[in-house]
This record gives sequence, structure tokens and C-alpha cells, in this order.
Amino acid sequence: MIGENLIIKSLQIALKIFSILVTFLIAISFIIFAIFTITNLIVYLNSKNSPLPLTPKDYAIVLGASVHGDSLSGVLRARMETAIDLYNKKLVKNILMSGDGTDSNYSETTAMKKFALKNKIPEEILITDEKGYNTYATILRAKEIYNINSAYIISQNFHLTRAVWIAREIGIDADGVGAGEVKEKWYYSSREFFARTKDYFQIIFKVTPYDEKNFNL
Repeated sequence: MIGENLIIKSLQIALKIFSILVTFLIAISFIIFAIFTITNLIVYLNSKNSPLPLTPKDYAIVLGASVHGDSLSGVLRARMETAIDLYNKKLVKNILMSGDGTDSNYSETTAMKKFALKNKIPEEILITDEKGYNTYATILRAKEIYNINSAYIISQNFHLTRAVWIAREIGIDADGVGAGEVKEKWYYSSREFFARTKDYFQIIFKVTPYDEKNFNL
């Protein structure tokens, strides 16, 4: 009997510990979910475009995407075509093309510039930023390195909320111009849910992307 009582008491203690752990994990999960939800809501509410018609700005900032040699992916081609359209309509004076361009065998910015030149955009208004490795780095460098204060940010619609919010938070008069949608919208939308929270805290804590070398031309 004594042995059975010890077993029962041990099981009861184990169940209590398990119950506490489950409750703790549920509470932590709820807090984490709340943080992601609240930060996403803040970013969304502070990144809406003005309902007024587009007015001229100094720059179009084209966010990079994958290339194959000098051939742009469909996503990036749509972004470049949108930037070119803004320039032709005299809504921007310059085009900043940002992406990964530091590898001699792979350069998003080189391919973007060649595409713009083929479409008869004057070379003197084209600027390439080879160290725009991600959205956060691109926007910060646009402000800190290229002294951009007014810009249209160009990407697919799923991406614009985060990019425009970052720009406004660091003092750029920014609006987004959508370059269409993507096929895997559910995947990219899910990824953005986490990316918005990540960049929210990077802005709050003034994180320098990668390292100080990123802030050299």
C-alpha cells in the first residue's frame, strides 16, 4: 500500500508540473503572438498611402530581387517597369536600384541598370546600391548614404507595407507603388508577418544592418 501511495503521489506531482509547464507555454505563446500581431498592426496603420493622386517625388527606390545573369526575374522586371513608368510620367527625377551586387558572378543591380538603359532611361539619373542586401538595409542606406528624403518605393503589394513604414520612420517622405502580385502570395504574406516584427524592433533599437561597412559607398 505504501508503495502504491508513493506512486500515486509521484504521478500527481508529475501531472501538476506538466500542467504548470503547459500553462506557461500557452502563456508564452500568447504573448509572442500578441507581440507579432500588435507590431504588424502598427506597421500597417502607419504605412497607408495617401488617397490623393501621385505627386512628383525625387526618387523611385526599386527593391532588388533575383536575376539570372542579365535577365530579370518576373518580379524584378515588374518593379523596374513600374519605376520606368514613373520616370516617363515625370513623377520621379531619379531611380535608385538596390540589391545584392557585390559578387562578380551575381549582380542584381547591374542587371537592373542594363534593363533601364535598354528602355532608354538616361544613365545620369540611375543610381545603383550594391549593398542593399535586404529591405531594411536598402531603406536605411537610401537615407544615410544617398540622402534621399522623398521617394516612391517600388515592389509587389505584399512587400510595400513594411518598406514604406521603415522609410517613414527614418524620415523619408515615402509612398509605395505596387508592381503587381506574386503567385505564391500566401507564402510571401506569411513571411512578411514575421519580417514586419523583426524590422519593427530593428527600427526601435536602431540596429545597423550587418556591420558598419554597409554604410560605406
